[in-house]
Amino acid sequence: MQQPADARQGEFNIVATQRVLPGKESECEALLREAEAATLANDKGCLRYEWYRSETPQTYILLERWTDRAAVQAHLAAPHILAVRGKLQGLVPEAFTFVRLTKL
Repeated sequence: MQQPADARQGEFNIVATQRVLPGKESECEALLREAEAATLANDKGCLRYEWYRSETPQTYILLERWTDRAAVQAHLAAPHILAVRGKLQGLVPEAFTFVRLTKL
């Protein structure tokens, strides 16, 4: 049963997009899988964290759902995320882009 909209108000739903340099897809995918596994295993407040390969070449999409803003901020400061972000620097042409979604 779905919760009423007002019960979900504190939740954060985020879509992130990450482009990757040509030829770096395999390395990037390994890191994204690592981040996904560590996040799901360790990050309190994580309700969804799934990476997808886009139909657009060298583009990956992340679907995230968090219980609240504090959970998102803790995730962004988590050692496993900081480590992966550092390793991604030589594989990507630009930083992630994020869009927060609000449930109707």
